[in-house]
Amino acid sequence: MIRHFIWALRRELWENRWLWLAPSAIAAALMVGFIAYAFRLPGTMAALLALDAVHLHRAVAEPYEVVTGVMMGIGLLIAVIYCVDALYGERRDRSVLLWKSLPVSDLETVLAKLCIPVLVLPLICWALTVGLQLIMLAVSSAILAANGSSPAFLGAETRILPNAVGLLYHLVALHGIGFSPIYGWLLFVSAWAPRAPLAWAILPPAAVGVIERVAFGTNRFAELLIAPITGGGGTAPQAARGGGLMEELMSPSPGQLLITPALWIGLVIAAMFVFGATRLRRAAQPA
Repeated sequence: MIRHFIWALRRELWENRWLWLAPSAIAAALMVGFIAYAFRLPGTMAALLALDAVHLHRAVAEPYEVVTGVMMGIGLLIAVIYCVDALYGERRDRSVLLWKSLPVSDLETVLAKLCIPVLVLPLICWALTVGLQLIMLAVSSAILAANGSSPAFLGAETRILPNAVGLLYHLVALHGIGFSPIYGWLLFVSAWAPRAPLAWAILPPAAVGVIERVAFGTNRFAELLIAPITGGGGTAPQAARGGGLMEELMSPSPGQLLITPALWIGLVIAAMFVFGATRLRRAAQPA
């Protein structure tokens, strides 16, 4: 079964090369923009070094944090697009008939598709983000050194490798596992929708939210949907209380996340959607 699952996972990456090509293209575009910014660094060195420690850190780390935010957002967008089309696309292009004839069960196929947004995409975005930030640091250091300025302070202010640990946790635990009920819902809709799966995926939750707001004046359903982002704890990010990027990425901590009911409820809901998507794929016919 494990061998079949790995084969199914490789098949997803082989069929959907855009899963890594798209974020790679975004990373390349960000690099081009940063190079233009880096050439202005020597002219701003005097102003930077005149800042106090807090403002110096913010000024130096801002481009790196922007890259982190953009890549995280791109990862979520790609995950949603992939899930919406993952099972619907098989029915639309009739490849479902071929894949169902192979010795890979429907459950293994659906789990492999779920693994893409939960684990593979976060790892791709993490590797690209850290790699891009290291290149950014090397480029800016080389430009400063070529202009007679010391780049030693850049490494201390950006803290790329220490922050990489928090980024990996954030992407896998929160953007991956935490969003698994949403990805499960999208796969379920993708396996069922006769047409326009994105509309079917968005409209029912939106309708529930609007009805709740109008009828009861509350936003509990919307809060439930965004609970994976905060781990269900509803706490403000550490950075907002004066912490650094590592503290923000590690909030909630792994211990806090594991004892959060929202996480386990979400995993149960995700399992239900995966079971439904598996049953629907088993009976699927070309769209």
